Amino acid sequence: MKQHGYHRGPTGIRLSILAMSIASLHGMGWAQSADAGAEAAPPAVVVTGTRVSNRSVLDTASPVDVVSAELINNNGVTEVSQALSAALPALNFPRPGLTDGTDTVRPVTLRGLAPDQALVLVNSKRRHASALVNVNGTVGRGSASADLNSIPAAILQTVEVLRDGAAAQYGSDAIAGVINFRLRENRSGGELSASSGARITDYGVNPGTPPAGLALDVPRSRKRTDGHSTTLSGWKGFTLAEDAFLTVAAEYKKQSHTERSAYDVRQQYPLVNGKFDPREQDFQRYDTWGGEPELTQATVFANAGIPLQDEARLYGSASYQRRDSRAAGFFRRPLQDENIVSVYPDGYLPVIAGSVALLIKRRNFPWNGTVRLKLDGPSLPA
Repeated sequence: MKQHGYHRGPTGIRLSILAMSIASLHGMGWAQSADAGAEAAPPAVVVTGTRVSNRSVLDTASPVDVVSAELINNNGVTEVSQALSAALPALNFPRPGLTDGTDTVRPVTLRGLAPDQALVLVNSKRRHASALVNVNGTVGRGSASADLNSIPAAILQTVEVLRDGAAAQYGSDAIAGVINFRLRENRSGGELSASSGARITDYGVNPGTPPAGLALDVPRSRKRTDGHSTTLSGWKGFTLAEDAFLTVAAEYKKQSHTERSAYDVRQQYPLVNGKFDPREQDFQRYDTWGGEPELTQATVFANAGIPLQDEARLYGSASYQRRDSRAAGFFRRPLQDENIVSVYPDGYLPVIAGSVALLIKRRNFPWNGTVRLKLDGPSLPA
């Protein structure tokens, strides 16, 4: 009986595998039939990293990532730089703190190279670099790059990122790659969105050991809820004339600063008769802003196009942004030489108030094809 059961087992297994194979083939045939009846989605056409006008993202010889507006708007963040860093592993958006102006205008790196080695385009036209030079010990030290957060997410249709050196086509500022922002060209429709939130953090820290003789109850962990942020954004399409378009996007953001400093165990006041000053016990030892700056930002972006005749088209874009921020440096203790005790008896925290205003206008009058002059005889190329 055992031997008989041993022979029937493999036969049953083979029959089961055969039945499963037939069912799989039937399912595959049904899926192919259903897919054949469905309309195939058109491939995404890219214009970055290629000189061919109808090259799709699958046909291009260069590695190009196409990030849609839906992905940018639906990943839970409102900053364009942070949204791209979440979608593209090759793009990095560090968030340095205590770095003066870099707290307000933060650089983006591509493939680990310097920020000014990635070319930024808007509708395939070069985007200006910011006037801020990163001079502190942060990513991109010594470089001035384009500020991607000056472009509102609402105006974007797609973002094409070329993850390869393109100096032969674009110049030496495209060694790391190219980031091309393609704007909306809507003649109608619109969208409004609002988001609000805060940063809730529970972190541990080792602040060190207080000086001998200074009795402090040093905490090793901390909970913080701050950095409240509210963002309002939207876009609207307008019909100017037949086949003409005007798309306007606006964004307003207000953000409170965050503080993620450690407990400062250092001596703050000079000794009094060889002993620690009694004020050491009541001193506020979370004395440094280590995190996001306080920010108020308003942005308006417009993109328009008007067909003229034949293949001629007049198009242009304009943007304006006002960004006011407040970030801080390191705390100056009362006993430091940088502090004037008669003015700041308890030390002071230097606050850096940054204000950025950007006004960009771009007008173009391109002619596509060959321009010809009509004479009595045959048309001659001009």
